Amino acid sequence: MSLFFLDHKSPVAQIDCLSINIGQSNLLVPMPAVAEIVLNQDFVVEEQSPQWMFGWINWRNLSIPLIDFAALQQEQPCIDFGNNTRIMVLNSLVEGHPHRYYAIVCKGFPHTLRVEEDSALSAQNEETMEACISVSFALDGHQLELPDFEEIETHLREIPNNH
Repeated sequence: MSLFFLDHKSPVAQIDCLSINIGQSNLLVPMPAVAEIVLNQDFVVEEQSPQWMFGWINWRNLSIPLIDFAALQQEQPCIDFGNNTRIMVLNSLVEGHPHRYYAIVCKGFPHTLRVEEDSALSAQNEETMEACISVSFALDGHQLELPDFEEIETHLREIPNNH
């Protein structure tokens, strides 16, 4: 059984992914979810924004929300990565909010991984799962977490679309 149901079509046997460091953990993000990775840039903060949102960034003539995944997931602010800060722009995969794209902060450049259906995955107990994570597992000796895009994007409904 595959872990990836991004487009609600048939699951795939293998998928190219990026392993990204978000400070407290490493996320495994399927490539179809990634729009682009950009260097750190200034963002605009709004007072009405939720505490888990850094603000808004300009990307390809669009203003998109920049999310602090650590604050969203664990209610802890993101670690300052300094010059190693990158921004991963993600495609919105779920309907019900006005944001076609959103971004999260990560450390350094992601690593490419190909995950196959028969990969030796050692899943973590679901009782210890954190918010916004669909599954946590070990792959080739690395602990990775697959984001729950549906849960993440549910939070996007809280962000006003006045940009």
